[in-house]
Amino acid sequence: MSRFSAAAWAAVGASAAALAIFGVAALRTAPSSPAEEGVKAPASGAAFVDGEVRLSAAQQARAGLRVATLSAGGARQITQGFARGLDVSALAAINAEISTARAAAIASRAEAGRLVALAAQDQSASTRAVEAARAQAAADAARADLAERRVGLEFGAGLARLDLAARQRLLGEIAAGRAALMRIDVPGASARDGSRVIISDGGVTAPASVLGPAASADARLQSAGLLAIVRGPMARSASAGRVLAASLEQSSTETGVIVPREALVRWRNAIWAYRRSAPGVFVRRELVDARPVESGWFVTTGFSAGDVVAVGGAGTLLAIERGGEQAAEKD
Repeated sequence: MSRFSAAAWAAVGASAAALAIFGVAALRTAPSSPAEEGVKAPASGAAFVDGEVRLSAAQQARAGLRVATLSAGGARQITQGFARGLDVSALAAINAEISTARAAAIASRAEAGRLVALAAQDQSASTRAVEAARAQAAADAARADLAERRVGLEFGAGLARLDLAARQRLLGEIAAGRAALMRIDVPGASARDGSRVIISDGGVTAPASVLGPAASADARLQSAGLLAIVRGPMARSASAGRVLAASLEQSSTETGVIVPREALVRWRNAIWAYRRSAPGVFVRRELVDARPVESGWFVTTGFSAGDVVAVGGAGTLLAIERGGEQAAEKD
């Protein structure tokens, strides 16, 4: 059941009660009852406008309508981009190479040390054997160092900061479907370590842990790219090669208004609120590019600070306007 299903049933009940008390036709036209708080009510016989509901003060009271004034607010700027699941088979091969190279380097270093000790005791180790052992130890150490560097060169510095054991644990999580390694590209945005990234797959979202910059830029998008890890159920959707939506939270702040959750209704796959345009007149307005914040939903267009919106009975207003169509209040 969705988060606002209970509110939807309440809205349906409120709508039925409102229609029974007022009558749809009466509420779509101007009321003849006294105006609210000393202000003249809408003129009688006014033409019905789609998205508009006209109520007298008495009718608003019977519908349980409450209003609130919107205040200005700010939120971190969000830039949209893409997240692509990465194939980690190359990383697994590099990790195996590192383990092998480290073991070889340790063995050759120990052999060189043993031969040096024998030569010092004037036993069965020749100078030539000691020099060959030292050369082998140096070569094995160089191969181990190169294998370590391949992680940063091929994937990025953020992943290279993880030690071998941490990368092995990550590979185990990816193999079990509990995590996914992703590349985040947000054209035109400045992305840094620690940036907050949200991955979306339809209606499902999940935060991604940013590791750091990717090793190379995207030639088509001309973006630097970030490496990130996503865990949980979203990891199963982020298979290698799949592209999902990503949202990057910037350090800059944009200004707008906060619309209370109580003011919102969902209708026709969109989110709406009823703004009071005149005494007793409420106009339905869509929230475009809105996103949830702690105190409500943040929008930058369509609403302004000082606007008055219905925060109680918004679902009833929609049912009255649409002639009894089902409305759902959104939390």
